[in-house]
Amino acid sequence: MKSLCRRTSSRRAATALALALAFPAVTFGAVVEKIVVVVNGVPHTYSDLRKFTQTRLGQDVRLDELTAGRVPKRLVEEFINAELIKAEVRGTGIQVRNADIDAYITRVRKRNNLTLAQLTAALKRDGKEMEQYREQIRDELERGELIDRNVRQKVHITQGDAQRYYDANPHRFLADMKVHLRHIMLEVEEGAPSDRAQTVLGRVRELRQEALDGADFAALARAHSQGAGASEGGDIGWLQPDSLPDSLARVAAVLDKGSISQPVRTNLGYHLVKVEDRQGGQQLPFTAVSEQISQELYRKTLDERFAKWLKTDLRKKHRVQVKLDGYAFEAQEVKRGTVGNLMAATGGEEEKGFWDYLNPFTYIYDEEAVEGDRKVVKFFGVPFFTTEAGDDEDVPLNEPFPDERPKRETGSGTDAAP
Repeated sequence: MKSLCRRTSSRRAATALALALAFPAVTFGAVVEKIVVVVNGVPHTYSDLRKFTQTRLGQDVRLDELTAGRVPKRLVEEFINAELIKAEVRGTGIQVRNADIDAYITRVRKRNNLTLAQLTAALKRDGKEMEQYREQIRDELERGELIDRNVRQKVHITQGDAQRYYDANPHRFLADMKVHLRHIMLEVEEGAPSDRAQTVLGRVRELRQEALDGADFAALARAHSQGAGASEGGDIGWLQPDSLPDSLARVAAVLDKGSISQPVRTNLGYHLVKVEDRQGGQQLPFTAVSEQISQELYRKTLDERFAKWLKTDLRKKHRVQVKLDGYAFEAQEVKRGTVGNLMAATGGEEEKGFWDYLNPFTYIYDEEAVEGDRKVVKFFGVPFFTTEAGDDEDVPLNEPFPDERPKRETGSGTDAAP
């Protein structure tokens, strides 16, 4: 019996060894790869998708989240779009030479006053190697050629289009504005309890009322402010409003000379802003901005037409099979906006179009990065300063903020709601 057991054990060991040699890469019980999509008969895997989202979108994708349908659909869609564009580039014979990429990098360096070593270092700080950057440039230049062939010839902007846009959006075409500001700031540390924040807010309101009742704003700033320029009566000099954090910029842009703002929240604390003087801000004549408007409308319409081509014609031309539950990728009948739609634009936040991504400055300066509940402004891919995601709302508000440039209220003692 013992001899039989030994022979049986030996056979099992030999069988296990043979399986290990025949299938060395098999790991039972764990899924390590998955076909995500098949484009024109060519399969693309989870690893392909993950590499794309990491290098191009700065986001990681976990396989368990992907198979459970928890990965945002836009990430999968952008990956498929990129593969369709590659297929279209191959089919149309578009070729981008290394010399074209070299010329593009030279323009980036000149516009940003960078040596090749400085650009390489900036890329590394952002987690990219130069070869990855070159491939990204190649993809974008190929995409640009597709736009030339399929979209550009259909875009035409007239002077009438530009005039209507100018008439509908006067606040967009103003002479450079400068304001001379004083402010009072009381600190509220990040993550402070709500009762602490409310206490500080109440004190700021009291200081504002004292100023409206006739107290000297500069004297109040010297006595109470914890912000920049406190010893100079809160004076922070002449500056352009858009150089300030968003919440303060909106206040500085609309307050009349002598007016004092409502309390304004930033990541540092609560502020009162007083405009000592202001210059510029008058509407520019149409003749001075017509070319600028035509270029803006052309770029927007080009982006619009390209998005339509991408979601309709390109998808219809290629065979796409998505191998993920809960994800669909089909041709869409996009309601393409027209120049007429753009006439009513209010200047709100817009999605980036193709030309924004091709612009060399887009990589160097990013003000849209969001990490958790904090907005991060980056230069050369390195965090420069941060604000809380909700800082853009001024509190308290006496009335809604209807657009980028509401009508001003007059009088130095008038409450000017941001």
